Amino acid sequence: MIYYQKIKKKGDDQMKTATTTASHACPFCSGKGYFQLILGGSETCPSCQGTGKDNHSFSSR
Repeated sequence: MIYYQKIKKKGDDQMKTATTTASHACPFCSGKGYFQLILGGSETCPSCQGTGKDNHSFSSR
């Protein structure tokens, strides 16, 4: 995910880019929500049902 932050330095407007990684992204599809098929097309990720978010909650018992 890329976001832009406006920074003013000495009256000049400059744009700064920064990248962040989502730690809550689905580990199977890398947060895309789909898999690219080898012969063409795509398929919805069965783990996150296409949301791209990690739906697995690991709880200790």
